[in-house]
This record gives sequence, structure tokens and C-alpha cells, in this order.
Amino acid sequence: MARRPYTTALVAAQPIVSVLVEGNSRVDEEAIRIHIESRAGREIDPATVDTDVRSIYGMGFFVDVAVERRADPAGDPGIVLVYRVVERPLVRSIEIEGNERIESEDLEAAFKVHPRAILDTQKLRRGIADAKKLYEEKGYLDADITPEVEPIPGAPNQVVVRYAVVEGEVVRIQDIEFEGNEAFSDRRLKGVITTSEESILSRFTGAGVLHGEALKTDTERLTAYYYDNGYITVRVDEPSVERLADGLYVTFKVDEGDVYVVGEVQFAGDVRADLELREGLGLRTGQVFRSSRLRKDILKITDRYGDVGYAFVNIEPETSISQTAQTVDVTYQIDQGPEVMIDKIIITGNTKTRDKVIRRELKVHEQEQFSGSDLKKSRDALNRLGFFQEVNLTTRRGTDESKLNLQVDVKEGQTGALTAGAGFSSADSLLFNARITENNLFGRGQRGVINADFGAVRQNFIVSFTEPWLFDIPLIATVDGFRWRLDFDDFTREGTGAGLRFLYPLVDLGYEDIFGYSLEEVRIGAEYRIEETDITDIARRSPPSIVAEEGRSLTSSIRPLLTRNTLNSRFDPTRGSSQEISFELAGLGGQSEFFKLDARTRFFWPILKAPGFGTFVYSLAGTIGFGQGKRGQGGDELPLFERYFPGGINSIRGFQVRTLGPREEIRDAQGRVEDTDPIGGSRQIIVNNELIFPIVEPLGLKGVLFFDAGNAWLDSEGWDLGNLRYSVGAGVRWLSPLGPVRIEFGFPLNKKSEDKTNAVMFSFGAPL
Repeated sequence: MARRPYTTALVAAQPIVSVLVEGNSRVDEEAIRIHIESRAGREIDPATVDTDVRSIYGMGFFVDVAVERRADPAGDPGIVLVYRVVERPLVRSIEIEGNERIESEDLEAAFKVHPRAILDTQKLRRGIADAKKLYEEKGYLDADITPEVEPIPGAPNQVVVRYAVVEGEVVRIQDIEFEGNEAFSDRRLKGVITTSEESILSRFTGAGVLHGEALKTDTERLTAYYYDNGYITVRVDEPSVERLADGLYVTFKVDEGDVYVVGEVQFAGDVRADLELREGLGLRTGQVFRSSRLRKDILKITDRYGDVGYAFVNIEPETSISQTAQTVDVTYQIDQGPEVMIDKIIITGNTKTRDKVIRRELKVHEQEQFSGSDLKKSRDALNRLGFFQEVNLTTRRGTDESKLNLQVDVKEGQTGALTAGAGFSSADSLLFNARITENNLFGRGQRGVINADFGAVRQNFIVSFTEPWLFDIPLIATVDGFRWRLDFDDFTREGTGAGLRFLYPLVDLGYEDIFGYSLEEVRIGAEYRIEETDITDIARRSPPSIVAEEGRSLTSSIRPLLTRNTLNSRFDPTRGSSQEISFELAGLGGQSEFFKLDARTRFFWPILKAPGFGTFVYSLAGTIGFGQGKRGQGGDELPLFERYFPGGINSIRGFQVRTLGPREEIRDAQGRVEDTDPIGGSRQIIVNNELIFPIVEPLGLKGVLFFDAGNAWLDSEGWDLGNLRYSVGAGVRWLSPLGPVRIEFGFPLNKKSEDKTNAVMFSFGAPL
């Protein structure tokens, strides 16, 4: 029903005896009277009455509001003013029929009509329009939704709202064309936009669905792409969409214009010659003008000023375009602002970790000059601790413009774990494990580990303690005690020993760089190890090299080492690198005499950041080892228990642990060759390539594709790179609440007949 205008003949100057409200059953009368200005005792005013009607109708609860005049039942002069309302029906329930592609819960949220709510026809229409948009986002452009409002018998003014849905068929984009493009091919421009054509995987990926907002964004993306390639006068028109019998056809019209190059690059304002502002800038005279390089150059200049204390420097680029010369002159207007000192460092969010542990990792300090680079290094150092889920460093102005307060806000994560379980390890067959780990003992940053493994192949017991700041200086001290046993097919190897390791940063020794290469995060140290090893249970059919190793031997060795770590996370890095070079010399007592030179490195580069999806990371790792002892036929090989045995999840994936490298013949009593067995190498090379991509990044779930190469050789064989093994594969990695989990599948590419493979590999607890 439509609202009737106020037409009752009201005579001016008639007094109002009383005001009544009729027709309401659910809406409280007092709630209606709040909107009525007409009062008993006043003279009737048509304008006021009309305002009352509009105000009551505006409450949204009524289909109709009318006004009546009645004579006073008592016979007194004047009138009784009656506001008669007709309430909107109450929605008892909602029913949806015919929907398959979109869940009823999602449609109900779009309809915005809920049970036990007043039915609003305007909201009903808007809800249907919003629901159709949901179908359009999935490609169902012909979806139709028809509402039906049905009164409920025996329930006055209550209704059921039924939505009849006809979804129709999905309509996808068949072709995307570009008109006017000469500098870039259609294929290249299609890679710039998010709108895509239908493919055989569209059912799973959603490719080919038309999104109106995405089309508008694509126009901006194309414009930005051309602009970033020097076409600063480009014009991209709004794309046209044509629907034919087989689907949609999208056309982008492009007017490329001319390509512009960089003219003069100048600096104005607070120019500091000591900062060498031109060094390393991306925009250079004569090169194609790129807006992305302009943005990066602004950040570089900002960082250089920030590193000498100017935290509030402002860089404004001014561009001058010459259409005749087709050049863009760039002038960086620099307002350096005041030189800033760090006034206070405020630490929040740490309920367990002591302030001292956090402060000692910071590269900026109170009452020292502000440095933007040191601020970034501080954030990375705190992330590398592995104590925190989040680390946020924010700056605020201090007591005056020359002072700055730094707030370090952390969200603590789980640093300890007590785990026990049984499983089938890809390297150790049946395995039982019990492990207690605490990476932040008593909030002091100390690390303690007690680990016990009992399996068909491996029995291992380790106790370890690490103090990262011994004597309140950045001296890392680690003490280990261990006992282990490995039961192989042809021999048993066991050992008992202890180790002591120290590491100290080079910068604290006064060495900040070498040949211009920064030595920050580089540590130098040494490790002493004493271990008694026993080779027993030699199988009858074992190679001579293994038979010769039977018995006990004591190893006493010193291992100087050099390490560097710039990773942005201990367990899940996405950028930075780590390196370690060590030289172990054994023979300081005991029976073992040998030396080993080992070098390991691993790099992480973020190569793509997909909005709403996550970061793609490329990782490259390399390991090389070389050693000599007094064993083997040539007398220069390492002892058996110190040799390199490639293969496994942390080596060349797809090959079993201890199966690659040199092999030795096994002969029968008549001297005939029966088989060969791996005996380990004195030299080793391993290279691991990985592409790490997000699956559900907020949950720490990622995937990996890898390519591995490597092998080991005897010292007498030399470096035989033609005998490398190769493998490829994929896997899943999860940074779980209890520790990192890896499940990976490796497939050898050049397996030899004697090699043993293992497609499925997994590990738990080690950094990803």
C-alpha cells in the first residue's frame, strides 16, 4: 500500500481535544508518539500534521500512515486527531530454492532480509541486486532471482519470503584483444592485466570470469605498465565488452604515444655532497624513463639521509617534460628536516622475554643518532631470534622535533616444545622420538635441548645448552654432550663425546668491512670436539675399506669457523643468506688424524609478491667439503666415520641416505665380484635450487619445487663433475605450532643401477 496524503478536511483554529494512534500491534505506541508534534490543547495546524505523517512513515515500520478527524465523544468543542497506521509484515522465515553454485548462507547475507525482521521492500530489491552480483562474480551473468512474499495463514501480518533462483549457465571470456598496441604484443599485455580468457582449467581456477571492478583496475594497470616503459602520454580507453553466442569478447583500445627518455637528473634544496646521491640511482640520462625507478630512487635517497640522522627527510620529485625532445628532466627537491636522535626506546608486548634480551639485539640505542638502515637491521635481528610471531618497530616524535621515541612492539610466540611420538622416517625407518626444546630459557634468550631417538637404524641422545651473550658480551657459547648409534646393513657405528663452541662478531673486534664488503652479522669462532667412535658388527660381505675400520678410535679436534647470517627469520626465511666456513683439524691426541674443509651457503630472494596470496621465494643452497686423512688404498682418505655420504631430505632428495658417493666391490671366496657397497667420500658437492610458494600463508603452509645436484668422491678420484646425480621434486612445508614440518617427494633424473631411491621424505623440527 502506498502512503496516502493528508486530505482530511481540517478547519484551522479548531482546538485538538486528544491525539490517538491506531492500527499498531508490534510497534510500541510511545515510540510512534515521539514522532508526533501535534498536541492536545493546541490548535490544529495542517503543516504540523503533514510533518507528523512524514516522520511516522520515516520510521520504516509502516506501509501506510493516514490521519482522521473525529468529533469529541464528550461533545466538547474541538476534534480528536487520529493517526492510523498499517504495519509492514513480519518475516517469519526465508526460503531459497534452485541455488547450487552459491551457498544459501552467502545468499542470505546478500539479501539482507532476516527472519523476525520487518519486511522492507526497498531492502528486498537491493538484496536481490547484491545477490546477482555474487553470481556475476562467478560468471553466471544470466542468473535470475524472483522473490515471493506469502502470508502465513493464522498468523496476522506475518509472511514467508521465498526466493526462486534460476542460475543459468556460466558465461566466460573467450578472447581479449588489444587495439593500437605496437610496442608490446597482445600476449605480453595479457600478462599485465588480471582479467583472463577461458581455459581448460577455468572450472578450478575461475579464469575467464568477467569482473567489472577488475576491468577498471586493468585499465590502470595497463596505463602504469606503459608509463613505466617510457610511454608517459599513453591513453587506455575503458574496455568494451561484447557478448556473442559463445561468450564474451573484451577489447582494450590503446594510444601508445611516444617513448620518453631521461634528460637531466638534478638535486635541489638540502643537498649533501658527502652522501654521493647519484651513486646507484636507477634513473640516468639517456635511459628510458621508468616511474618504478623513480620511486626506488626516492627510497634510496631517503635511506641515505636517514642513515645520517635525518628521519623526517622529504623528497619531492619534480618532472619537466619536453615533447619536442621527448625527454623527462627530473629534479629531486630535498627537505632534510632536523637531525634526529633516539630519545627513548619503549618495549611492549614481551610477557616472558626480558627487555635486556630485546635491547641487546637492537642496532639503534638511546641518545644516539637515528639510522634507518640500523632500524631495519634491528627488526631482522629480532626476527632471527625465533621468539616472536610479530615484530613491529615504530617511531614517534619525542619532546621536540630533534628527538624521536622508538617503540618496539613484539608478539611472543611459542619458544618451547615437549614432543614425543613414533613414526616411520624416510631416513631411519621405524623411529621413536622424545624431545624437550626451549629456545628462550627463563626469558633470557638461552637455548636448551634434550633429544632422544630410538629407531631401527638410529639411536641418538643429545643434551645441548647455548648462551648467546656469555659475560654480557655477544659471545655465543654452546656446550653439547652426545651418544649415538647407527645400525647399517654392513656395520654398526657408535660414538660418545662432547663439544664446546664459541662465536664472536667481527665488528666487535673492530673489523667493519673488507674490500668494501660489510662484515656485519659475521662471526668468528672455534669448536673443540672429543669423541670416541666404535665400528663393530662388520658384515661378512663388507668391502675391505669398511673391514679395515673395525675397532675403537678417539678423535680430538679443533675446528675454527666463520659464519654469517642475514636471514630475516630463523624458521621461515624469505630473504637474506647464511654462510659457514670451517676447517677441522684432528690429531690433538687420540688415534684419528685428519683435516676437513667445509663451506655451506644458502640464499633467499623474494621474486614475486602476489597481493592476497603471498610471497614467492627462490632459494639457492650450496655445500662443498674436502678432507684428507690416513686411510684408504692411497693413504689419504678420511676415516669412515668422517666421510661424506650424500642422499636424503637435507642433501640430494630422491636418493636414500648413505647410498651415493664412491662404492667398493664385494668379492666372494673365489674373488668374484658379488656386489658393491657405498664407502663414503672425502670430497663432496651439493647444490639445491628451490622455489617456495604460499599455499595458505597465514597458517604457515607453503609448497616447494626443487632441483638438486651433487655427489661425493674419494680423494684419489678427484672432483668428477661428470658423475653428479640430479633429482627434481615437490613438497609441502608447514610452520606448525610445534615446529617446522617437511614432506617432500623426490625423483632422480639419472639414477645408476647401484643407486637406491626414496621418493617420500619428511622431517620435523628442523628449520625450513
